[in-house]
Amino acid sequence: MEALKKKYDLEIIPYASKEGEIVLKFYKLLKRVKEVFPGYKVEKSANAPFLAAKLQMNEFDYFIIAPATANTVAKIAHGIADTLLSNAASQAMKVGIPVYIFPVDQKVGEVETVLPDGKKMKLRIREEDVKNVDALRKMRGIEVLERLDDIEKVLNLS
Repeated sequence: MEALKKKYDLEIIPYASKEGEIVLKFYKLLKRVKEVFPGYKVEKSANAPFLAAKLQMNEFDYFIIAPATANTVAKIAHGIADTLLSNAASQAMKVGIPVYIFPVDQKVGEVETVLPDGKKMKLRIREEDVKNVDALRKMRGIEVLERLDDIEKVLNLS
């Protein structure tokens, strides 16, 4: 997102879930995110900050969740709007703002990830999580992104 912001002079306002901020801290990325994106906000509750209202008032052209955890995907796929991100996705769909989601768990099987210390770790993607991603693909108003690079394409930037 930093590269897209620079390349196209975009205004990007990142909103992190409570747990997302913990992950940013763990990976030692929080300071960088705050430097690059001065509008950075973190969830206090499902409606704080009041992202849903900004979406309802068409203050944003798009709503992108990238990356989206299995938990966030499951909530959106099953209509549970009790977190900042799941509630915002629900509200965006209601008012016709395009929602783009990049789920981390897209295909059943093993994937390898790199930990903050550089070590590699294998993860097994569960069938249940992939079914939730498939449910998102069928929802009106949501486009599932297969790769982070797809963000540039769907925003008609490339």
